[in-house]
Amino acid sequence: MSELEVGKTEDIAQALIPYYPEDSKKSKYLSYRVCGFTLREARDLVGITETSIRRWRKEDAEFAKLDTTGLSELKEQLSAKYINIEFTRNFHLVLQKDLKVLIKSLQSPTMLTINENQYLLKLRAFYTPQQFAMIQQLVGETTGGGFDFTKLVFEIRREREEIRISEEH
Repeated sequence: MSELEVGKTEDIAQALIPYYPEDSKKSKYLSYRVCGFTLREARDLVGITETSIRRWRKEDAEFAKLDTTGLSELKEQLSAKYINIEFTRNFHLVLQKDLKVLIKSLQSPTMLTINENQYLLKLRAFYTPQQFAMIQQLVGETTGGGFDFTKLVFEIRREREEIRISEEH
């Protein structure tokens, strides 16, 4: 079985910055800078010289702005997007695993392993009309912005509190 290659922070950062088709090293360099690497670290990781960076800054005003004053703004964008992207990717993988176990439970229920049976039992708790309505509401309210991870956590916590209160009374 081959090992799954999952994107790194720099790959996500690279999606935030302009693509330079004439020199992909510019994009790679900026992605490292956005991720918090120093000028020297980014330069060494990409394998370029300081002379190249100076030349790029001189020849390309957009690059110069991004590499200096624009980094703070890009770092703020990255932190928000990174959390949303990572959560959405992980959520997608969880849904894929859920689907595999569900299909196996339907097609050959006697072939489920002990772990798959336990997973299936836990899985059922997350496929309720309440959970579905909550996810629909979250996705509907954040159209275009992806998942709002913070809102999801608060909604789940609120729902658990409501259930606990109703069980106590």
